[in-house]
Amino acid sequence: MYEVSFNYDVGLSFAGEQREYVDQVASDLRSRGIRPFYDDYERGALWGKDLYAHLTEVYQHQCEYCVIFVSREYEAKVWPSRERQSAQERALQEKREYILPARFDDTPIPGLLKTISYIDLNNTSPKQLSDLIAEKLGKQARMNYMPPTLDRLYERLGIAEDAGARDEVFSHSHSFFEVLRRMSAQERVAVISLIRFGCPGELPANIHIHADLLRRLTGMSIARLQRLLGDVRSLGFRCSLRENCKHKTDSPESILGDSDFFYLQWFNFRGEEEYIEDEELPALMVVSDLIDTATEGYCEEHGSEFLNRLDFSQLATATYSVESHESEE
Repeated sequence: MYEVSFNYDVGLSFAGEQREYVDQVASDLRSRGIRPFYDDYERGALWGKDLYAHLTEVYQHQCEYCVIFVSREYEAKVWPSRERQSAQERALQEKREYILPARFDDTPIPGLLKTISYIDLNNTSPKQLSDLIAEKLGKQARMNYMPPTLDRLYERLGIAEDAGARDEVFSHSHSFFEVLRRMSAQERVAVISLIRFGCPGELPANIHIHADLLRRLTGMSIARLQRLLGDVRSLGFRCSLRENCKHKTDSPESILGDSDFFYLQWFNFRGEEEYIEDEELPALMVVSDLIDTATEGYCEEHGSEFLNRLDFSQLATATYSVESHESEE
């Protein structure tokens, strides 16, 4: 098992004439929880970008492997050639089998040695090629991983049949994922612990937790937690520390201990600045269920390991696993 933290598990570089075949490969990969870089899945993200610079970055740095679909058309076209050159530069730097050739014909490709093993697509179906890519990737201990589909989260929220709601949840989930990636390790621990172990009783307005409990869960002082939770305001969070009047009592007896609570809100920055009362799926409510689903089936310690490495495999059926505590011989 190895750790992977690339944005994509495999980049697919091809000519448009072979799109029908490659589309089937990409679809099957996604159904397995494998994240392909496939242009049809990136249309919104690519809109307005400098494609030369962006595709260079993708094929040089953001994929674990790159499959190039060799054909006469592939060799003749400008954009596939640029993708291939970026992939070849990465392969030269790493000196490993980063480029995985798959051939529709015997067209020579500059820089691709004839001695490199390839897959003959004339007798390989899209499903079979997808099998081979999955085999090449092997078993992964994922880092910075959000599945391409979030069907288990959709089911938890009861929106599996609602395309509009799914889009909303997908947006909230990926925005939150990117927010977590921008945090320091301690900021992530503070925020995730508050959401995971806090009281959801006032959702979707806020999640709250006793300040001393959060201190014990994180091993950080309350003053340190105040600084960390205040520092993430630029990422859409609003946190306050205040005495919770609901926990006061009129009893003349003196109750030991304070009743300070942290209150947390999170807004997905898409133009809204305040909590929208009638929003069907507010961001913080989605995030709360996302954290619960991401740790489902695992004990507290192992669930924390998933979250610490930002591995959200549990959100998808294709990558879901159940914890096993098998005794070692």
